Amino acid sequence: MQRRVNILDASRMTASTSGETARRVSEYFSAGGPFSYQKVRKIMPVLLNGAMPYAVATAGIDKIKFDLARDQNAQVARLIWECTNFRGRHFYPLEEVVYAVDREFAISLRPETVAVVDGIPNLIFLQPRKHPTLWAYNAAFVRRVLEEAYIPDYYELARFWLLDTEALGDGDREMRLIDLGSVTPMSDREFRRRMASLRAAWRLHLRSPRPKRDVPKKIEDDGQTDFGFDG
Repeated sequence: MQRRVNILDASRMTASTSGETARRVSEYFSAGGPFSYQKVRKIMPVLLNGAMPYAVATAGIDKIKFDLARDQNAQVARLIWECTNFRGRHFYPLEEVVYAVDREFAISLRPETVAVVDGIPNLIFLQPRKHPTLWAYNAAFVRRVLEEAYIPDYYELARFWLLDTEALGDGDREMRLIDLGSVTPMSDREFRRRMASLRAAWRLHLRSPRPKRDVPKKIEDDGQTDFGFDG
């Protein structure tokens, strides 16, 4: 079965040397997180649109029983709500696209939502983790993969955004809306080198002992709807 890693996690794995990339891949797969951000991901277009009262939009988050998960999802939701760049736009979902690294390893691409602005699709990705890893994401790598995956096969013209809500240092979360089109493009040579390092690191990881990964307990469905933004 092909293993998939989302684009932002993959961008953190890539490094200029194969040895460093291998260390990042191994560390990434060594442990699982205590909770997910699926609740806030589900209502992201609702929050960006701004047409619904905040308390109504986030009612499902308030019902999360795990205190840490509820608090962190709520923090991210508040920051998304404060982003007014896409108010009143039409939103639609987009299915996952897979960008192959090799036959057994691929990068998963799926924006939280797509906003139509002046007839142009704006694919919006969310970085919700407060302290994701020791390494920052590589925005040039993200831009390169997104453009290769979506243009021109899916769109002749599109814009890509990263809504980053992680904390800087040990402080509180901050929201940064990053236009990936403004990021300096990664050169062909550098991109090939990083992909080769990622491919080699993945194969090395497959040959290493596989530690048991903690799987969070399934959270009971609280009945939160998607308000029609997911279909």
